[in-house]
Amino acid sequence: MEYREQLSFSKELPFGIEIEVCNKNIKDMNYLKNEKNIRLQKDGFVFESKKNAIWKYEHENTNELEQDLGLEVISPILHNAKIDLINLKIVLQFLQKINAEVNEICGIHIHMGAEVFQKEMQKLYNFFLFYLYYEPVFYKFSAMGNFGHIREYAYSYASPVVLQMKNGISIEALKNYIKENSSSIHKENALHFKDFSLFDITSSFELRIFNGTLNECIIENYINMTLSSLEYALSTSFSQEEYQTRCLQILKVRREWLSFKPFLENADSLVDEFVNTIFNNTLDKDSFYEQYKGLHL
Repeated sequence: MEYREQLSFSKELPFGIEIEVCNKNIKDMNYLKNEKNIRLQKDGFVFESKKNAIWKYEHENTNELEQDLGLEVISPILHNAKIDLINLKIVLQFLQKINAEVNEICGIHIHMGAEVFQKEMQKLYNFFLFYLYYEPVFYKFSAMGNFGHIREYAYSYASPVVLQMKNGISIEALKNYIKENSSSIHKENALHFKDFSLFDITSSFELRIFNGTLNECIIENYINMTLSSLEYALSTSFSQEEYQTRCLQILKVRREWLSFKPFLENADSLVDEFVNTIFNNTLDKDSFYEQYKGLHL
């Protein structure tokens, strides 16, 4: 796959990303002082090109053997802009240079801001329905994001959203899901709403991708898939009534799957429709399929 400086979705959609590694700690980030055009701050750093955008880093429990090891790098608000994608690439290359590693419990988290929903639950509900219907594709794409197979730990970590919807898929059911996700207890859920408020434009929720990586092309694909899906769900092309009907049809079947393994096995029947729905150019489609089929390895 080739690295891109422009993705499918609009520049108007803000996002954030969290990158977990297992064998480094906060002290290892001191090596950033030797990087050009980067200035260290307390528990964070800025690029000279964007001095107001602070990248933070903190301890993360991704190493079960060494309690002092484990690191998460947290981006500022980013956009689909050349400078932000280049800066993300620089961060990933730095982590590779200091020999950072990902293990079975490292993930990638992509944040979507409440601002784009304009305080309208109907718009958030649209994205929720879209994700719910194509959940098998999201899982399989994530599974092919690092080594081309599913990490064993993911079977106990990634909890399909549809299995949480015990009271149906109404807006009220979504509100209950968000309420239940407001604590860290449910952090294994693929859509995680800890501390999220639809009425706080600085708030965000996250899509938790269970296969962590430091490969910039794969992470670009994760971002592109997530934000392009969000953009479609917010567009006038999206039919809430149609997706409600679709989700009701699949709800009973998928509830019997119990784990996300059957989701992976049933993704192929949905993937072509998914790709053609959210992408409008050949490069993004080709990059998606290359990862989805494990051809990047």
